[in-house]
Amino acid sequence: MGVDYGYDLYLPTHAVGQTLRAVASIAREGIGSVDVVVPGGERITLPFRGEPADDADHWSLDTCLFFPVGDEAIRAWAEVERREGRQEHPDAQGRIWVGSVYLSFWRSCGLRPGYSRLDFTAASSSMSRLFERSASIRGAFIGLAESVGAACLVLDREGDGDEICWPPGGDDLAALAGHRPAGVGR
Repeated sequence: MGVDYGYDLYLPTHAVGQTLRAVASIAREGIGSVDVVVPGGERITLPFRGEPADDADHWSLDTCLFFPVGDEAIRAWAEVERREGRQEHPDAQGRIWVGSVYLSFWRSCGLRPGYSRLDFTAASSSMSRLFERSASIRGAFIGLAESVGAACLVLDREGDGDEICWPPGGDDLAALAGHRPAGVGR
């Protein structure tokens, strides 16, 4: 059994739709299309694979996401992808796609009332190590967390030294449960 690392994004439930649209903007087109109904009733069509998700408490989808080729870890990944014929690299914006990435939604995250969780889990052990080592991938997820007013972003190492990546200086998930990002109501 391999490792399944990922980034866990804890965010206000009302921001789930905004967040999914932001994720869709960096998703690889052409792998599928699925409708989801987010909390609040908005229906969004996403370039992901999976079963249509109504306004449910939990659902999972698959996606491929583009990340900048900005560090040695992702450059090495890109070279293997090119050599094995899976993709040319990089695209016109200096990015390669990484996937499948398993995207799971939980309406109630347990962090605090009114907050949900989106998990972005690597599909393989080698991708898990890429998620852990690549500053470009980490930076993309931190940028997402900042842009949607997330409470925090955690690199989930399956309980083996999980790391709070955002907000800066965060080191205690329980303490973050009491933290309210600027501009975000409880």
